[in-house]
This record gives sequence, structure tokens and C-alpha cells, in this order.
Amino acid sequence: MDLERDLQRQLADVKAVRQHTEVFGDTWSDLDWQRQVFLRAREARRAAELPDFDVVQDEAGADFLVANGELLLHGDDLNDRARTLAAGYGLTPQPIAALDGRVVRLVRAGAGGAELQRYAHALRRRGVPAALNFVPPMAVVMKSQGGAEPSARSWPPLVPTTRSGPVRVAVVEPGLTRQTRSDGWLAGLAVDPGNIDELDVSPANGLLDAAAGHGTAVAGLIAHEAPGVPIAMYAAVPPDGAAFESDIAVAMVTAVRDGFAAGQSVVLNLSLGTTTIDDRPALALQVALDLIDELSAAEPELDVLVIAAAGNYGSTKPVWPAACSGVVAVGALTQSMLPAPWSSHGHWVDCSVIGDGVLSVYVEGKEDPFYDTAADSYGKDSWALHFGTSFAAPQVAGRVAQVAVTDKVGLHDALGRVLTGARRIPDLGRTLAIQPPIA
Repeated sequence: MDLERDLQRQLADVKAVRQHTEVFGDTWSDLDWQRQVFLRAREARRAAELPDFDVVQDEAGADFLVANGELLLHGDDLNDRARTLAAGYGLTPQPIAALDGRVVRLVRAGAGGAELQRYAHALRRRGVPAALNFVPPMAVVMKSQGGAEPSARSWPPLVPTTRSGPVRVAVVEPGLTRQTRSDGWLAGLAVDPGNIDELDVSPANGLLDAAAGHGTAVAGLIAHEAPGVPIAMYAAVPPDGAAFESDIAVAMVTAVRDGFAAGQSVVLNLSLGTTTIDDRPALALQVALDLIDELSAAEPELDVLVIAAAGNYGSTKPVWPAACSGVVAVGALTQSMLPAPWSSHGHWVDCSVIGDGVLSVYVEGKEDPFYDTAADSYGKDSWALHFGTSFAAPQVAGRVAQVAVTDKVGLHDALGRVLTGARRIPDLGRTLAIQPPIA
């Protein structure tokens, strides 16, 4: 009887993944749909008094999200001439202290994306390498219409355990739900008030926000792969899933500093990423990685491994920070262990796991029919199938952390053990079966 019930649940989930692919599978490449999402997100942000962003285009007409009201400049490039030229465009330098002043915001309140793009071009022509402050969208709706799907399956109840040890997994997300579960999952994940996902903020309409539950699902995946490893949540991402790269960079460096202060090595999971107009690394994200390298070099007894989602752009265009040197980029496979058509790919992708219907915990609430025309309601102790490289990366992060703790090896050695023997496929690196296919 149990076997028959399990089979029925598996078949229900297989059907849910297939239906999701059929109904929403093409919308990841629908630019008109994406622009509708951007417009709605901007309206909701203004109502919630959150920092605004805009859409700019490259010469080919491709869209990029950028912060309004500011450009970025490397601190080393802020000389007297740069100050004078920036002032000519009404831009005021504001160094970011949490990044040791190595990134400077050039602020002009009210300046929109197109205006900032003109300023950046003009400054660069005159030898001042100003950059747009890109916005890596993490919400699944930025890839396609339709978010999580209710799952007929679950994991066995988790026996609460003390989360301690020499390794922690740090996660930059919209936060973790304050909702509690009766099945033990998420127990012991202490979250301070500043790192909570309130679920219904942007817009506050009684429905789940675009990125609601994203961090909770990611934390659940890590907890599943690394049951006793501490998880530290950093809520640097607004509820619509679109954070300024400068804020993400600050959270990245803070996460490593906090881990080292606690005497722990850090696996840093980044289920987010952005392309850039010129295919160069996003400035603030690269500076954060440079700072992290320096912090690691100063703590020879501790280790850092940055693991990032390869992105859901469906192309070989590099996605940052995943494509940065030293970062483990994780792409997505289908349930058949084949390349997911929407997964970013290229020589810079290190490994891939199933990202098309990934089982994890979810939150209580009702989906917004704007994002999912077949909106679902989720009750207490809910489970869902999740879609995107956002849910591929934490599988690898959790597995590496657990191997490091179990085998008592460094994080890079643990990564090597996880990847050893895995089949390689072009542009998606080593293929790993961490969360197994549904059936």
C-alpha cells in the first residue's frame, strides 16, 4: 500500500513538471512578458517605498535591469579628475564603507536608467570607468511565468539537531520565513529580525510576493544535504527578487567576515546573477570576490568557497558572479538529466544538477495570479517543486559542506570529491545526481 501511494505521488509530480514545462516553458524567452513583470515590480516598489530600478538596453535591444539614481566606480579610479567630471553630471561620490571604500556610488537622485547610461558612456569616453549598478533578478518569474508547483511528495520529518561545527553555509536571499513547521524542517535555523522574508510586501495585497519563499526553499535544500551544518541567512534581496549588485556585494563580504569571526569556513551560496551590457564582470560583485580572496588569504586555517547559480538566460552570455574566476557556477538539468533549455551555459559552467522540478519546503500562502495564471494555495508544512538554477546551486553548496565536515577536509578538497567521476557534458560541466530524478 505504501509503495502504491509513493508511486502515485511520484507520478503526480512527474505530471506537474511536465505541465509546468508545457504551460510556462516558452515564457522564459518572452521579452514582452518580462517587461510586464518589470513594470509591475517598479509600481509595487514605489508603493512600498523600496529603492527603484529601471530597464536599459544594449545596441541589440536586449534588456538589463539597473539601479536608478546611481553609477558605480572602483575606489582606485576616484581621483581629482574623476571627481570633477562626475560633478559636471551632478554625480556625488559616496564610498561604500562595508566594501572598504573600494566601490564608490556616484549618486544623482532621480536619474533614470537611460540618463545614467548616457553619463556612464560619457565618463568612460573621458577615462573614468563608471559602471551601471546592475540588478540580478532571482525570482523564477524573471525566467518564466509560473513559480513553484505543489508537490505530492515530502521528505521524512527531520529530527532537530544542533547546527554547529567548522563549516557554515551563508546564503544571500530575500530571507527566511518566520512561519514554523511541525515536521522539523527549518528547525534550528535562527534568523534575526533583519533577515526575515515577510512574504507579502511588494505589493502588500494578501498574496505571495514574486520571490516569496525563495530563500526558504533554498535553505531547505541546504538543510537536506547538510543536516547538521549551520546556515546563515543574509536578506539583501527585496521581496520581488531584484537586488542591487552593490547590496549583494556588501552581503557577500559581511557573510564571510561573520563566518571567520565565528571560526568557521564558509560556503557562500548565491542563487542569483546578472548579465552585463559589455559582458564584463559586474563591478561591485567582482570587488566583493577580491575582498573575499584577501580575507581568505589572511585566515590560512579557514576556507571560502563561492557557489553561484549559472542563471536562467538560456544562452552562453556570461552571468555574474557565476562566471567570475574562482566561483563554482552551477547550471540546470531536466528530470532526464539533459540540459534544461532555459539554463545559462558555456565554458564557464563548472557543474550541473537537476533544476527542473526540485523538491523542497515552501511557505504558507496564495500565489499571485499575475505570475501564475493557475495560482496555487499552500497550507502549513507545504512542499513544492521549484524551477531554476537558483535551486541547483544550493544542492551543490549543501553537498560540499557536508562532505567537508564528514571527511574533515577543506572546502576545495570537498568540491573535488563531489565532482570526481561525474560525467562531463559540453557547456554544463560535470553532471551530478544530487537530488535524484522523480521517477
